[in-house]
Amino acid sequence: MAEPRAYALFSILPVLIYSGALQAALLFEEARIDKYSNKIHFELSEGNAGWLLTVPGMLPLTTISNGLRRRLVKHSVGLRWVEFREHSNMRIRRWRPYENMKRDIVPGDAVWAMATVGIPPYYLPDTTIIDTLGLTDATVAHNPVTHPNHLRQIAHDRNPPLGYLKERGVNFAIFPAVFTWTGCCSTRYVVKVGPDLWMPFEATDHHWVLDRFVGRDLRVNFDTHPANPSANLLQYSDRLYVGERFLGRFEDGFDDWLVEGDAITNHREHEYNNQLPITGNVGPGFLTSFHPVRGDFTTGVARSPEFTATEDALLTFLIAGGARGNVGVRLLADGVEDRAWRGRGNSIFGFSGHFEMKVYPLAGLAGKTLQLELFDSELGDSGHIMLDHVLLASPDAGR
Repeated sequence: MAEPRAYALFSILPVLIYSGALQAALLFEEARIDKYSNKIHFELSEGNAGWLLTVPGMLPLTTISNGLRRRLVKHSVGLRWVEFREHSNMRIRRWRPYENMKRDIVPGDAVWAMATVGIPPYYLPDTTIIDTLGLTDATVAHNPVTHPNHLRQIAHDRNPPLGYLKERGVNFAIFPAVFTWTGCCSTRYVVKVGPDLWMPFEATDHHWVLDRFVGRDLRVNFDTHPANPSANLLQYSDRLYVGERFLGRFEDGFDDWLVEGDAITNHREHEYNNQLPITGNVGPGFLTSFHPVRGDFTTGVARSPEFTATEDALLTFLIAGGARGNVGVRLLADGVEDRAWRGRGNSIFGFSGHFEMKVYPLAGLAGKTLQLELFDSELGDSGHIMLDHVLLASPDAGR
């Protein structure tokens, strides 16, 4: 009996030593990473583990290890432990300030939908939150997975049933806390929730916001007005801007925008089949590349009239739609693309139909011929783009 045991021990020892050395190298190198960088796969190489690869037979073993882990992380399996550590620390830093906020500020009928809920609900315990991945929501958890096995991601491949988020009344989204409202221009709304503490947020209904936050120190970064340019107010950095002129309201046709292809229509003029809820637009008219009948299976372009701007002007507009595929809005300067924007997909309210504010300073483009272009050249179901309330704004002379 002693001889077989000796052979077994002799066979296992090299495996234990080599695999242990490989794992130790991974742990040692990863432990040195103290900053979250969204790099979810770490590979050993000559640059970071040359000493290990000099061991006979270790190079092919390391190559196999790198390849297996590369395949696993595509399915959210075997992610780096430091990834979880640094990602958690980052989210705690962003959301912890809310533990000092007053508890009666978030409206009782506010419903928030988000993925990877984890940390935010801990610091916002009075807020109704739907986990769109289904880890804490039975309806989402029991919704069948539609992804094929080779595309599945553990705990990340469930989606809400069609219409479920609308049925639950999703209308609100909170963003990480800030300590001053000036310069907070990433969301349309920001409300004071404590001494030197502000809560940026988005909502699907502007009038609901004004009603629910009456009496609060609420700031509206983009106070839109449907017809009068100068009634549109924008807080950007520490300055107040007022609307100078519209480049497109789309309440009466295309406002002289030139349209090519079949995709681009004015939402005011058609009925649309199977489109998800749309919120945040100013009036019923806006441009969309979601075809009334064929949905995302069309292509097209819409171009604004050419315009010029002063050095201190801001370009502002509302945009919605998908984040995938070759769709978006771009700014051309003397015929060359200067900047492009896309929708945020399903990342805020669980659907792609919420219009978000975009602000772009035109410093450096004074004297150039400018033109906006809405484009959708994706012939498939990868998404569409929508555009509304395009405005040039200038600093308020009184501020």
